[in-house]
Amino acid sequence: MNMLSLVFTLLASLASPLDAKAGNERWTQAGSDITLRYDGEENGRYRNVSVMRHGKLVRRIELSERSYSLFEHDADPATSPDGRYVLVTDVESGEVASPDGDRFMHEVPYCGFMNTRSGCMVTRQTGQFCGGSFNDIGNWASPGLPPVTLTEEGATAEDYASGHRSPSDAPDGSLDNLLRCDPPGPRNRGHYKKLIDAGIFDVTPSQRQALYGG
Repeated sequence: MNMLSLVFTLLASLASPLDAKAGNERWTQAGSDITLRYDGEENGRYRNVSVMRHGKLVRRIELSERSYSLFEHDADPATSPDGRYVLVTDVESGEVASPDGDRFMHEVPYCGFMNTRSGCMVTRQTGQFCGGSFNDIGNWASPGLPPVTLTEEGATAEDYASGHRSPSDAPDGSLDNLLRCDPPGPRNRGHYKKLIDAGIFDVTPSQRQALYGG
């Protein structure tokens, strides 16, 4: 099996069909050729988002029930000048306790950028970063922060194998996202073996065999 076939096989084993969830849904056009579909509505936010380019599905993300995040519908998501990146917003919610023992809900909004070719969510940040915009050369510029070149971002197998990153239920913390950001190949095969041997991600026997080069 060649590398391209391997990646498609692994992603297919992780993917869900576009129409897997019923219920309310919303569609947003981002630029001339990018469409976002939100579904799985929960209290005005959405469990799932699908990103399409030229009408073809690039990636569908279904957040698990244990995730603290839900996607926020954005009527006008930012897109890079070349259409390669689109902004996807989610909000983490959870109950926290004050020093006097009172408990209340706390929310933190996050902005993530998805590569509309590969489906890789290259970065996910919060705070001041999210108040930026794309400049003329396609970098993300936020007030008071240095511009970010998104082509230099994205998770790698080495990040997880070395402990610099950990899996999570957030949109950018899955094996699906890693495979899209850093497709398996000769240069990173050892890192994939290491993270599988360490049990960093849960993989099926077929995924393990494929990533091991079997």
